[in-house]
Amino acid sequence: MTLTPAAHRASRRMFPVLTLVVLSLSLFSRAPLWAGDTDFPLTILHTNDVHAHIQSFDAYGQECTAEKKAAGTCQGGAARLATAVAAGRAGNENALFLDAGDWFQGSLAYSRFKDEVIREVVNLLGYQAMAPGNHEFDDGAAVLGRFINGVDFPVVACNMDATAEPELAGLIAPYAVLDVNGRAVGVVGVANEDTAMLSNPGPNVRFSAADAPLRRAVEELSRSGVNIVVALSHAGFERDKALAATIPGLDVIVGGHSHLLLSNTDAKNAVGPYPLRISGPGGDTACVVTVGCWGKYLGRLTLRFDAKGRMVEASGDAQPMDASVAEAPEMAALVASYEERLGPFRAVAAGRLETDLGLSRADCRGGECLIGDLAADAMLDAASRYGTQAAILNGGSIRAGLAAGEVTMGDLLTAFPFGNTLAVCEIMGADLLAALEHGVSLASDPQASGTGRFPQVAGLRFAFDPAREAGTRVLSAEMRGEDGKFTPVDPASTYRVAISDYLLRGGDGYGAFKDRTKNVQFDGRTMDEIVAGYLGTHSPLTVALDGRIERKGPGE
Repeated sequence: MTLTPAAHRASRRMFPVLTLVVLSLSLFSRAPLWAGDTDFPLTILHTNDVHAHIQSFDAYGQECTAEKKAAGTCQGGAARLATAVAAGRAGNENALFLDAGDWFQGSLAYSRFKDEVIREVVNLLGYQAMAPGNHEFDDGAAVLGRFINGVDFPVVACNMDATAEPELAGLIAPYAVLDVNGRAVGVVGVANEDTAMLSNPGPNVRFSAADAPLRRAVEELSRSGVNIVVALSHAGFERDKALAATIPGLDVIVGGHSHLLLSNTDAKNAVGPYPLRISGPGGDTACVVTVGCWGKYLGRLTLRFDAKGRMVEASGDAQPMDASVAEAPEMAALVASYEERLGPFRAVAAGRLETDLGLSRADCRGGECLIGDLAADAMLDAASRYGTQAAILNGGSIRAGLAAGEVTMGDLLTAFPFGNTLAVCEIMGADLLAALEHGVSLASDPQASGTGRFPQVAGLRFAFDPAREAGTRVLSAEMRGEDGKFTPVDPASTYRVAISDYLLRGGDGYGAFKDRTKNVQFDGRTMDEIVAGYLGTHSPLTVALDGRIERKGPGE
């Protein structure tokens, strides 16, 4: 079997990859076995959804200035992760460092330097395996292929087929076997099942439901003598729990995508204990762990297995990457070199805000939010030259808040990092109502996977009840006329609407925009440019919720 360049590099690391499974399973017979007579201890250090946050940041996800550093209010950053990972590995030959996807996208560094900066950072951190997140496909297969060819570890996913994509063929195996101090540990990847809808993998990359491929991978590993299996999953928290409950032989799921935290010490932010124990088939227990997003935490899971690979002990927690964690000098220097290159772009002032536009994951994914109002208003203003009546953007396209005071281009690129461009189209009222219905379809739990589809709007107002049956959740929808008055959306009328090129391609499952629009005009301006222009014109700007989105139901 011929290994890819990435696999060859991985095989030379301190913790070598024994085999990347592509064709032959017989090679696993040569995998070393744990020689000790005692139980086997294993430490898993892990991250997920770092989203290119290589620099430390404040509570808004924005740049951590010298004043904020002095006040001890900074968190995250690759240099803190490097310190914590080194501490977790110190004197511990039985440690793995793994990631569950979405290192791409989400900061100015990625917007400007793409995979180059991520390759350098993750190689220096010393990961040993990674699953691709949906955002790893945002810039297409070529960028992801370049990244994989440049990293020192395998990228694995069992439920995707890239054999027809020249840029990725042979680069992503279903799983890898890692040599951990003489014990073979299988690491299986699970890609997000909706990646084709959520991102831009292209027509040659196919994704499937994870159940059957994951079951097959675990069975293959078991037949080859590998009885400790870890899944790196970007399927989302609810799917991870379901997989843990139904796939025999699965010991651990390191999860991502949902941006949720499991912790024993952070009751305010956690959605459950760390690790979350799930009863699997045959009475076995699988541990699910996940640590939020942006590198705010490093997970440390401590396990013990008997000679047959049965888990006999599991403990650990998510360690906050706050100011108490020192920054590793070598990584800090690498990050600083990129920050220096970003300086001219970051420093340009765009305008001034009088309102704090803070952002939690749920803010723009279940109702009207301040920064969503700002972004939609900016889109509608930018599209006014095309006779546009309304603007719609998906809440998941907003990735950070904005603090009151001067707002720079760096702030805007952090908040709107995707490079989505403005498009204007015509759509029938019936299809517009269907799009809104799709947008609110997951809003009953704004923390859940897929809720980035929630529509933030301008020139349009609507009311919805997330508890109602599918197809009936949108209770009313009204369009603002030239006289400023609102009238109900007429299913038989045609409306001119501003959206992003992402939604026009059917992103986030918006089939109505992909298949039912006409007379499309592509403006070409990106969201950061659009918001910058609007903020510059209207500064100093005060933003207030105005009731354009009304959430109804029990307790509302």
